[in-house]
Amino acid sequence: MSSLLKILNRLEENIEKGKNIEFRVPAIWNSFGYKGLNETEGIITVNPYEFYSECIKKTIIPHYDKDKDYSKPLSKLIQTRGWKGYIGGDWIKRANVYGMQIRTTSAYDHDASGELELNNKYGLKDTGTFLKTIALLPHLKRMGIDAIYLLPISKNSMRYKKGEMGSPYAVKNFFELDPTLKDPMLGDDITIDEEFKALVEACHILGIRIMIDIIPRTSARDSDLIFEHPEWFYWVKIDELDTYAPPYVEGINAGDKPSIENLPKVYASENVKKHIKKFCSAPNVIDPEKWNSIKEKCLKDSSLDFFELIQEEYGITTAPAFSDCINDPQPPWTDVTFLRLYLDNPEESSKYVDEDQPPYILFDIIKSNLFKGKQKNTELWERIADIIPSYQRKYGIDGARIDMGHALPKELEEMILKNPREFDEDFCFIAEVLDNKGDVAAREAGYNMIIGTAWAAEPRFYKGDFNKLLEEMENLKAPIFAAAETPDTPRAASRLGGKKFSKFVAVMNAFLPNGVPFITSGFEILEKQPMNLGLDAKEENRYLLDKNDPQYGKLAFFDRYALHWENAKNTEIIRILEDVSKLRAEYIDYITDSSNYVKCKLPYDNILSVAYKVQEGILLVLGNMDFEDSIKVNKRELEEALGLDITSINSIYRDFKFVNNTEEDIVLRYGEVAIFVVK
Repeated sequence: MSSLLKILNRLEENIEKGKNIEFRVPAIWNSFGYKGLNETEGIITVNPYEFYSECIKKTIIPHYDKDKDYSKPLSKLIQTRGWKGYIGGDWIKRANVYGMQIRTTSAYDHDASGELELNNKYGLKDTGTFLKTIALLPHLKRMGIDAIYLLPISKNSMRYKKGEMGSPYAVKNFFELDPTLKDPMLGDDITIDEEFKALVEACHILGIRIMIDIIPRTSARDSDLIFEHPEWFYWVKIDELDTYAPPYVEGINAGDKPSIENLPKVYASENVKKHIKKFCSAPNVIDPEKWNSIKEKCLKDSSLDFFELIQEEYGITTAPAFSDCINDPQPPWTDVTFLRLYLDNPEESSKYVDEDQPPYILFDIIKSNLFKGKQKNTELWERIADIIPSYQRKYGIDGARIDMGHALPKELEEMILKNPREFDEDFCFIAEVLDNKGDVAAREAGYNMIIGTAWAAEPRFYKGDFNKLLEEMENLKAPIFAAAETPDTPRAASRLGGKKFSKFVAVMNAFLPNGVPFITSGFEILEKQPMNLGLDAKEENRYLLDKNDPQYGKLAFFDRYALHWENAKNTEIIRILEDVSKLRAEYIDYITDSSNYVKCKLPYDNILSVAYKVQEGILLVLGNMDFEDSIKVNKRELEEALGLDITSINSIYRDFKFVNNTEEDIVLRYGEVAIFVVK
């Protein structure tokens, strides 16, 4: 039996349990006509077992084909249309992607306690689960979403955690799902693996692909791998932690990367010499007998914590990670450490350190794509290269983003990219490349797309950066995310222009050349609070909410956080995304073929113009980036910009809704994006 059907049966069996529960969910989650007990201010009260079972029965099962195995990748179930230059996974170029963190996106204060609890007064979870995420799929489908990118779902560590929940990027076990994502509604005999399988099946039934995030360069400082191989990690004395930090190197600019040229200056630094001396050997090297004793104790008594025993008996701990940029002002990343990809020091660096120097972390060590040792940690490489295939075999995922892939040895990166495509030749890879100039190298390496710089350029429209971005995107060899925000950046709704800016990019991002529309969960309801302060953000960005808001000051990457789903008055963005996704789908063949792109540079700095040759003529998208005043564009200016004589201008989308009008001169209202067919 499919995992989805098994879960549906369990929910239906337990409907009686939910009859006397006042379980609140956002009304926006109810896209299938469930008759709740009452609805007030965007919230309905439901029987949770009945609510989730009805969602599955009414919105997913009608599309279910009993002859198909939806636990397989979607590419094995549907025919993907290829094109010239297509490599496996290029379906992403035509996709509309929704990025979410499961524990946040499907979180809600169901028992109205004022807190998000892992065990609320009904014995259920307020934080997000795989089961609750299934109920959001109809909402995503409505907005035209056909691919979901999940922030890490692997088991994360709570040791050295930042915030209430710990970072999903502090991965304790690459091959296990995070237990907080299991839903108690389904009982202990239905495993968390089955719950994720059910989510993947539900997505595939609806024609939605699932992509995950993997972190092959770092792990949690108390990684489960330590129990097997302590020598795969870097160790420092605990009493050195108070002064542990990336060493400052005089004479090198902040943000410079390690290079052959600056390596002598790095290792000549007294700060670097002091830093290196803080490191020591792994516990099984320092005292093998003591280490074997610890292992035996832990194998006999599962309640014992091997990492605590290492710290107590050896006085050492794993070394916190930090940026590979020299003199980066960021403090150490105290919840993660680097994996030891080579069993010796880089060849270029070894001449600067003593032969008996224990393994250490430094800028060059981190940048293992450039600074390599002679002894590959072969077993670790094979383990890392099997992370994605294990998720393919167990769950049928369709793609992955590789975190810090740029810092991996080329041979290891090739293994990570090669193995999944042996299982699914249409598997998609996203490179964590934040510079559009990295498009060619990423494409040559086998990636289908890169993150790119739209998230930084679009909010700086007032500086002309959006127009510059458009010029860059015309000639990209790999597509980028067309998005004004990512999980690491400030929210679009908090930027200059606020709601007007959010509406603007909701339309424009669907039509940018070599752009893949990307929505970070919460964009559609004008969420202001960032999930993280990783890119382009300051500490004050975390305090945008009212001080009385339960989410005030919290960051979803580290805390229990629920989106403001009850903010029903903000569903205008959802309607816009719904309409625009239909238009994008209608013209997708033209938009994704670069030979159809038409340059259209109007004599207005505040107008963004995108044009494509289509069957009816020219598809023209014009956006007014002045959020205070209207701008008039006359027919003559359009003719000069397009290089043709215009006989008709027919508007098909204006004032953020479908229209059908013939126009001469075009007046774009403040912040408006209008779409025309020009002949």
